[in-house]
Amino acid sequence: MKKRVKAIVLAAGKGTRMKSSKAKVLHEVFSGPMIHHVLNSLLPLGLEEIIVVTGHQAEEVEASLAGFEVTFARQREQLGTGHAVLAAGKSFADYEGTVMILCGDTPLIRSVTLARMISEHQASDSVITVMSTILDFPTGYGRIITGPDGEVVGIVEEKDATTAEKAVREINAGVYCVESGFLREGLKRIGCDNSQGEFYLTDLIGVAIKLGQTVNRCLCTDPVEVLGVNSPKDLEEAGIALGARLGSPIAAEETNPLTL
Repeated sequence: MKKRVKAIVLAAGKGTRMKSSKAKVLHEVFSGPMIHHVLNSLLPLGLEEIIVVTGHQAEEVEASLAGFEVTFARQREQLGTGHAVLAAGKSFADYEGTVMILCGDTPLIRSVTLARMISEHQASDSVITVMSTILDFPTGYGRIITGPDGEVVGIVEEKDATTAEKAVREINAGVYCVESGFLREGLKRIGCDNSQGEFYLTDLIGVAIKLGQTVNRCLCTDPVEVLGVNSPKDLEEAGIALGARLGSPIAAEETNPLTL
């Protein structure tokens, strides 16, 4: 029997590298705000609930989503991705099931990919599954570090990586499936002892490993899907990629996702 699934979409960031006063997730990609594309990829999955975490320009972001059936949670201070998920804590306080966490700035993610990730996660014995992809030039991204049997043993950020770790081409794509019980416990265990003074969601990986839990990974074979829009250049590239997709037969996949 498949478990229940909720999704949390992180949409609170300022996006200072966008060089714009507009909230990051409201920047338009091809045919609408980038967060609309993320939600449109989630809606066909038949999730129990979609929670959008807002913060910077919260009112504007929430107004733009008036046509979507979502619940909002406010992150009053932007203290990292872990803190953003904690802001949505009421939605999984008494919930037993899977929580998918993704960012509102990944407009190219596909329903079929998200559905496959949920299926792979629930078929495994993992408390957490992280989506990864392989880049020819992974500079700037957190690396997926694996053990001798291919198991995930950690995610190392670029600034903390050794020379050998920097050579790893498999990177963290920033999408997670987490069992709700572990999510509640794990968020209590992550701290902000880092250069940014923020609570990082990636620290949940280390928590799981310390607790002797299995960490799964789901490989996204198309790196373009998990492109995070962080700059005007990224925005332009995402628009071109999405336009090309919607103008080709592959767009038909969007209306026929993997059944959960």
